[in-house]
Amino acid sequence: MTSVLSCPTKTESKILTGLLVKPSNLTGISKTLDLKTQESSRHLQRLLDAKLLLKDSEGVFSVSPFGRIILELQKSLRFVSSNRGYFNTHSLESLPEGFAGRIAELSQSRYTPDVMNSFAWVESLFKSAEEYVWMVHDQYIVSTLPSYLGAIKKGLRFKLVELFERAPERRLDQMRTLYISDEDEETILNARLSGQVESYYLDKIDVFLYKTEKTCLIAFPKLEGTFDYLGFMSQDRAAHRFCQDLFETHLEKAQKITSEELIENHETRMRIRGSRETEQSRQQRRL
Repeated sequence: MTSVLSCPTKTESKILTGLLVKPSNLTGISKTLDLKTQESSRHLQRLLDAKLLLKDSEGVFSVSPFGRIILELQKSLRFVSSNRGYFNTHSLESLPEGFAGRIAELSQSRYTPDVMNSFAWVESLFKSAEEYVWMVHDQYIVSTLPSYLGAIKKGLRFKLVELFERAPERRLDQMRTLYISDEDEETILNARLSGQVESYYLDKIDVFLYKTEKTCLIAFPKLEGTFDYLGFMSQDRAAHRFCQDLFETHLEKAQKITSEELIENHETRMRIRGSRETEQSRQQRRL
């Protein structure tokens, strides 16, 4: 039993997968897999002994309830195993209860091998979305601000969960002048005040997640809790469901940012922009 559970042969895996779709008898299984009856019988007996299959009075085999659980668990093991390098350096420990056990839902995802690749996918999400964008992040990506602004102007709806407070060295306000204008800042503020962009905050962010009606991107924290923004992108339905449920779990815990806080943050940002532009003017005069 143990050998089948821990390491089913390739043929046994094919039998289980096939019977999960459609129960069959010995003859049908042998014909489908192009096996001799004796060989099929041997594999089926091993699977029966391991309680992975059921056999009815007419000789039809089907996957047992226990077997279905094992197949689901194997999906998770295959996904984690195929990305063992990533999961040796990134943690799932901070995920809400139950989500680590659902990691197989990301099995049809594409790995984003470097940070620039992840950021390019975020930009493409803003451009391709037609209805909404949901975001959970510890830090917005300053280079994607023009695409974010474009999505706002298209009328997309946003739900944003971000850190309540960032360390001073992680604030990107001064860099925003390189990407968007004062007028653009007003457009973003108005979108937040009107509710087009719903803004929430948490004291701690434990996942980097972007989701539209078409695509999702997710990255997990490194072992020490910081982010390198490497993760997985997918348009698969199961991955979409995983990201939606994870987003909604974070949203349930988050606090909505008040209009007063939005205006205060905007005014602070505009003062920083003004001081940067003044400093740039001084440097130009010196030259």
